Order: sequence, then structure tokens, then C-alpha cells
Amino acid sequence: MIATLQQIESYISINIKVANLDWDPATAYAFGDVAFFEHYDYKSIVDDNVGNNPADSSTKWLLWSISNRYAQIDLRSTTDTVWDSTTATDVNDGALLTSFVNNGYDLIAMGKTHGSNMLIELYNDSDVLVWSDNEIVYDRPTSNSWHGYYFDDFRTDVDQNFIFRPPVIAGGYFKVRVDADVSNMASVGYLIGGNSIYLGDTLYGVSVGLDDNSLIETDSFGIKSIKKRTASESLDLDVVFGANQIQFMKRKARELQGEVALFIGDETVSSQYEYLPILGYIESYTSVLSNSVISQGSYSLKEII
Repeated sequence: MIATLQQIESYISINIKVANLDWDPATAYAFGDVAFFEHYDYKSIVDDNVGNNPADSSTKWLLWSISNRYAQIDLRSTTDTVWDSTTATDVNDGALLTSFVNNGYDLIAMGKTHGSNMLIELYNDSDVLVWSDNEIVYDRPTSNSWHGYYFDDFRTDVDQNFIFRPPVIAGGYFKVRVDADVSNMASVGYLIGGNSIYLGDTLYGVSVGLDDNSLIETDSFGIKSIKKRTASESLDLDVVFGANQIQFMKRKARELQGEVALFIGDETVSSQYEYLPILGYIESYTSVLSNSVISQGSYSLKEII
């Protein structure tokens, strides 16, 4: 298993509109006005709101929403960055286009991806292409016949996850292209660039689950109803590593606790399990010194929502 923390903080460019104007310290905002500041939309909760930094003025501004432009790189956001006719700077692009600085990343991960095709490219400081990878984002529909398997339309409405292992170089930049699907829409739940942290070799017996966060409410007549809320993923797995690394691995787990990270249960290049990713945090970690040769660690991971 490996983990990575988000190191992409901003873009070189992205073809998504900004829905609201940047916050202007000289503007007097009225109650209900919305301004854009550091990736977020803030709503003024007072009249004559002048010169108050939205991020530092909780009595003047209400954090309203994550901007569509930045949802894919903000790991705390449960929304996607969506490219379509209403959000695109130019609908003729036909794709969600993102570019960002390379800081020596050895891992690029994309999750909850919708589209048709995806291309990721790495350029050096001289604008020379040094690496690229291409993925086709589709699933065959469930089909009970040979003819249907080969000739039924592809499905592009399924969330899909991808990891890429670019060569580590100094400087340069990445370009990511997610082509729109048949409905002229492309979206990405998360786009992460960083350096992989090795946490041990994953053993079989991985438990992949969903925790329902819906609320059961009972009215005054005793009638129960369910208030539906988004389910969160869970991942419980065991890893194995050298016995002499037992304290080292515990320190790694401690460093990651309290952090939102992408954990990848199967980091093989062509994973048949869609890499077993979970964007979340370590709920618990224990390790066992099995013998003088190997140790075993157990992770319980929860999705951040």
C-alpha cells in the first residue's frame, strides 16, 4: 500500500469559468453578496462589508462553497470539477483541460472520473514532451451475449479511478485532458499530485465497505423515515514489511494520522482492482511483530466526507 498527500495547490491554467468575481478589499459588499477568495466562494452576512478578509472574518463572511474550478484539487470537497456548456470557458475545447507545475511528483492520481478518454502529459522547462499516458474511460455494459459484448454502446457514466507513475524530473509541468462524453460533459472528483509513501505490501483479505450516513428520524406519531445522506467508503487491510521496520512504519502511520490523504491498496501498474483507492484518513493502526523476519500492520481507513 502507498499513500500520498496533495501537493497541487494551484493551476497554471484550467478551462473552467470563475462563477463569482474576486474579492476586492475596496468594494462595499451588501448582505448576501458573494465573492471569490482563495478557491472558495464567500457570502457576506453584513451590509457595508469593506476591507474584511473573507478567510479571517467569520463574523462578516460565511464560507459558502468550494469553487467548481478547484473542487478536484481540494481533498476536503465532496464535489467534482465539472466541465460542460455552462462552466466551460470555451465549449469548443470538448474536454476538461488542466495544467499545473511539476514539483518532482512520482504519482498522479485521478478519481471519480467521468468522460470518454483521458490524456496526461509531462513537459520539461523547455516545453518538450518527456512522458505521456492515455486511458480510455469506459466500461462494457452487462451483456449476456457475444454480440452484445462486442457491439453494445460503451458506458461512460461510471466513476473510475486511475493512477499514473510519471518519471521524476525537476521542473516542468503537467497537462491533463479529460474528453467529454456523449452528453458533452467531463468531470473529475479528485486530481492529486505528490510523492508516494510506502506503507507495506498489501495482503489478500482486504475489506472494502460502505458506511451509510443516512439518518433515521421518528415523528410525533412514531412513524420512521430516512433522511438520505451520502455513504462513505471504508477500507480495512493488512500489510507486511520487514520486522526491523516495525517502529519506522508506526512513525509513518503517526505522521499521516489527522491528514487527508489518498491511500492506494494496490499500486501495481495494471491493477485489476482499480487500485483499491480511498481518499480519507487513518482511523486506526496496529502492528504485530510476527517473528524476527516480518511484521504485519493493520489499517482501518475511512473516507473523508
